[in-house]
Amino acid sequence: MAERQTIKLKPLQEIRDTLLNSFIGREAEIHAVLTALVSGEPCILVGEPGTAKTALVERLARLINGRYFYYLLSRFTEPDELLGPLDISALRAGQYKRITTGRLPEAHLVFLDEVFKASTAIRNVLLDIILNRRFLNGTGYQQIPMLTLYTASNEVSHDEEDAAFYDRLTIRQFVKPVEESEWGELLIKGVELSVSDEDGIAPMADVEYVRTLQEEVRRRARLIAGDEGYRNKIVQCLSELKSRGIVLSDRRKVKLVFVIAAASIVASEVAPSPASIMDAVQLVAIRDEDDEKKVSDALRSVFGDDADIPSVLMTLEAEVRNALKTAKQTGKIEDAKALRKVLATVQQKMKDLPPRARYARYYRSLQAAVSEATAFLKEISG
Repeated sequence: MAERQTIKLKPLQEIRDTLLNSFIGREAEIHAVLTALVSGEPCILVGEPGTAKTALVERLARLINGRYFYYLLSRFTEPDELLGPLDISALRAGQYKRITTGRLPEAHLVFLDEVFKASTAIRNVLLDIILNRRFLNGTGYQQIPMLTLYTASNEVSHDEEDAAFYDRLTIRQFVKPVEESEWGELLIKGVELSVSDEDGIAPMADVEYVRTLQEEVRRRARLIAGDEGYRNKIVQCLSELKSRGIVLSDRRKVKLVFVIAAASIVASEVAPSPASIMDAVQLVAIRDEDDEKKVSDALRSVFGDDADIPSVLMTLEAEVRNALKTAKQTGKIEDAKALRKVLATVQQKMKDLPPRARYARYYRSLQAAVSEATAFLKEISG
């Protein structure tokens, strides 16, 4: 798929970098949220309360200057609360219409919390919104400008009644608390987020820009589906997943192509790489956290060492730390030279590895070891 890239990716890169700078240890979540935005596919963030799910989507809405609608659902939530109350004056004239001002039908980004607690009536409304970007208002359908729908839950529902709805939430990301090694930085950034003037956040793009990205996703998806090499690799992934008990619905198989296209755009690729295919499979194939290892094993069978980035990064880190420990203990010139050689090799290998948001903590840990070793060598060289 060697077609010239015509869209501007700098605004998207700036949005990604701003979110990465604001939310510590949330690289994978940011990648998932942006992939959902660019693809237009609905996303669910699964994790315990207090893990920045809502704050992340709210900040994204401001960065694209989009209208935002948030609602915490319960089994008592009525469609009026999402779609707007009935227009009494229209009702007197015999028309059954809603006043949608400030409600979901006018939003560009929608975030529905505790989505599995919604009633059947709410979910039926949401299905039409997800599939067709519309809702029934009066005697006809009203199109809505929604770019994508974000949802959240503390856990995955295994209720049969929820299965069809969960299947339509294309992108799935499991959110965990920030690791202990990052708690210090979390405190700094968390306070900054809490006291910052939200109204003062300058948009870095607009809704129309996002729509151009979504159009590019559709273009790339057509090219991916039409390319035998990509098709074979995707089918191979699906077969490996099936052999491990993970079977995607036909709907999700097709959606996977669009998510691959979107992941490649978020990663600033001219054409999808194996890394983007792997990222997309991770986002689409996993039903619950127990599936993560099965998906990783399936990808390793298809892509070999390219899919085992965490092991590669941990091995490189161990090499740096072992060489550094030896150089510090002996103080010998030959051990310092050996450390320099290890550093040069590791840094070259790091350049060859594709950046993967899902494994950002391994990259950070390796980079910390490299920085420590570099500082030591600088110190002993005077």
